Amino acid sequence: MAPVSITAHFPLGVYHGHAADGRSEPFPSPARLLSALVNAAHIGTTAPGDGTAKPQYAAALTWLEEHLPNGICLPTTMNVTIEASRIFMHRRNGSIENNKYKTEARTVSDGYAIDGVIGWVWDDMPDDVRNAVARLCEDVPCLGEMDSPVVMSTEKVEVNWRLDPAATAFTPGGLRVQVPSSGRINALRELHSQSHPHEDSSDSDREFLTSGGFLRDVRYVSVEPVKHNGGDHSPWRDVLIFLADDGAGRKISPERRVSWCVAFHKALIKRIGNGAPPIVTGCYQQNMTKPANRLAIQYVPASVLSQSTVKSVSGAPGAFLIMLPSDVNDDEAVVLRALAGMTQLNHRRDEAPARLRPVGEVFDAQCFWRPPAQGTRRLWSPTPVAVPEVARQRGDWTFEDAILLSLGFVWRDRLDAVPKRYPGLPLAGGPGTRTWSRSDVAPSHHEEPELLRPQDAAGRHHSALHGARQCGRPLGGYGAGRRRPEPSPGRRSVGTG
Repeated sequence: MAPVSITAHFPLGVYHGHAADGRSEPFPSPARLLSALVNAAHIGTTAPGDGTAKPQYAAALTWLEEHLPNGICLPTTMNVTIEASRIFMHRRNGSIENNKYKTEARTVSDGYAIDGVIGWVWDDMPDDVRNAVARLCEDVPCLGEMDSPVVMSTEKVEVNWRLDPAATAFTPGGLRVQVPSSGRINALRELHSQSHPHEDSSDSDREFLTSGGFLRDVRYVSVEPVKHNGGDHSPWRDVLIFLADDGAGRKISPERRVSWCVAFHKALIKRIGNGAPPIVTGCYQQNMTKPANRLAIQYVPASVLSQSTVKSVSGAPGAFLIMLPSDVNDDEAVVLRALAGMTQLNHRRDEAPARLRPVGEVFDAQCFWRPPAQGTRRLWSPTPVAVPEVARQRGDWTFEDAILLSLGFVWRDRLDAVPKRYPGLPLAGGPGTRTWSRSDVAPSHHEEPELLRPQDAAGRHHSALHGARQCGRPLGGYGAGRRRPEPSPGRRSVGTG
């Protein structure tokens, strides 16, 4: 037995389904998935035609009823209903009164927009069950309401929610999901028989029944960020390299690197078009959790890039590094498609565009930099300046403290809050890294700063890309966040070297 995923792709981009109490569902539950497969087995192309399911499909459904998904792949969802107002449309309901078509008011939509594929994963599904389920997926026309068409398959997905078997009704947090319990399939069969008392009855004569019986809620917990061997964690996972010059064969000067990274960011968003993911734009809805890090863009000269493990960079005066965070999901494919074929970058009308040459390989951020030579220690320094992202704090607060705070923001999803006036919290930076206390910083540091993030002074090559040590923005470059004009020389953050 091997892990098996059942996936649901909504061609219209919207899932439309309701719970038993009439509330809109943000995504289809495992209970709804089972109902759809039961329907496909009894009236689909595999059904014998007598209202029953073939033995191999009935056995597969029973297995699904008894085994809950071990994981769920849930993309970003958003309610498409306009807040503070209800938009109606008037549709004919199929009846005629006084020689006129009768109409009724209906809401435009109360569904949820789905940004990607939804998946349910079982860690140990038998092969015969997998084959039967894959065949039933082909017969599922919609999931939820009839206006919610779906394409289902058994492609592989990465889960971001895991089943918590030890959870109780009083366990706080997590994601509560409705799942079937033993007897659910028989209840669905009974409802089908009650709704179809006569085979020759039309749909208009039938009463479509629903049942909330043989259902229960279970808890799923969010999957922790991926850790590398040894328990270490790299805030960024993948690095893409675009060898570049300023259009005249020269490297980009330090004072212009931020503006060129801004131009690269704008060009990337333009190539993606409408619906650019939040890890690129930095725009998150109010009900969405902001990750610690997002896409980052950094320019490095050849002298610094030569310290990396990249070999095919000879002759290039510099390069742009596009870094994807460790918790990126389906958004990675969107970024890769947009970057494909990008060979030049426009900055200003009065100067030649930068020439780009993609290396054509995705590099691991964990081992991007070569380890320092034996007996030496790698140091990082801001060049030419760095800008603190918080105001000066009361007490003994130095510029070095501000730098370390910026470093801590990179791991803010892995650090716990500490009590007020706590003496200090060790960073996950290893030897040589000082301590800092979150409680010693003004609350405003949790908000998006108006300036580009500053550079850190960490000496860790395993996760410190050149200047890529901040919350979602490159240090010395530019990342996903508010679109702003080029910073003035006195307010510019720059990279390490």
